[in-house]
Amino acid sequence: MSGQAHARILLTGDVHSADFPVWINRHAHKLGLVRVTTERVEDGLQVRASGAEEMLQALALGVSLGPESVLVDTVTITTEACA
Repeated sequence: MSGQAHARILLTGDVHSADFPVWINRHAHKLGLVRVTTERVEDGLQVRASGAEEMLQALALGVSLGPESVLVDTVTITTEACA
């Protein structure tokens, strides 16, 4: 397992369902991620989280599928190792 990292995940598509941030937070916490935030941005929805890099990648995969209320077109993840 690799070390701890911070991630920024940008989601585009029909991602503004009111239940999506709650869904993201629930799944992120199940993966052991911390400092999880979601924010609407011009292009879609931005998620920030910290934790094990493998779990951040798992979150990116999970949000790409999302709940039935969203349709994710693209997922872009940027990670940075924790100092």
